[in-house]
Amino acid sequence: MAGFLILPRNKFMINDVLEQIVEDYFRGNGYFTQHNVKYRQNDKGVHSDIDVLGIHPYKKGAEKVVVISCKSWQGGLNIKSDLDALKNNPEKVVSGKLIKNMWKEFFDKNYANALQDKVCELTGGKEFIFYLAVTKYKGNKEDWENFPLFIRNYPNCKIKIIDLKTMIDEIWKFLTTTPSHSELTRLLQLIKADDGRIQYENN
Repeated sequence: MAGFLILPRNKFMINDVLEQIVEDYFRGNGYFTQHNVKYRQNDKGVHSDIDVLGIHPYKKGAEKVVVISCKSWQGGLNIKSDLDALKNNPEKVVSGKLIKNMWKEFFDKNYANALQDKVCELTGGKEFIFYLAVTKYKGNKEDWENFPLFIRNYPNCKIKIIDLKTMIDEIWKFLTTTPSHSELTRLLQLIKADDGRIQYENN
C-alpha cells in the first residue's frame, strides 16, 4: 500500500533537521553549501553562526550567494508581532530572551556587518540573498523582506522568507532515483518510489 508522509504544521522541528531541509533545497537548485559558519564582531566576543551558506557556480549578482538563518520555532514566525516589537520595543522579553537578541543578525548593525564581512571573506563579495527559513509564518512576508531597518543593515542584499512547505514541495519535484546524500531526501525518495505523496495537515 502506498505510503503517506504527513507533515504537521504545528509541531516542533529541531533546528538541525530544518537546516538539512534547507541544504537539500538549495543543493537541488545548484548551490554548494556549508553549515554553521562561525563569525563574530571584530574578532571579539561570542561566536555566532551562519546556519547555511550557499554559492552557485553560474548565477550572478545577489543570487550567486545565499545566506540562510533557520528558525525552527514550534509556533512559526508572527511577522507583524515581531516587527512591531523590533520597531517599538526591542527590549521586549520573549521566552526569556530580548527580542532584539533573537533577531540580532537582522536587527543589530554590528552583527550584520560581521556577517557580511565573513561572507565576503568566503565568497569575495557582500552581495547575497539573506533567507530566513521558518517552519511557517503568519502575516505578509513582504513586510519582513522590506523592513527598513533590515534594508539599511544589508544595503547590497535581498531579504527573503522561505517556509518548510515551499522547500518540501520543491525538493519533491526534483527527486530522482539516484540515492541522495541526505537521509531526509532519501526518505522522500523511498516514499515517492512507493507511489506515496506528501500531505500537509491544516491546508
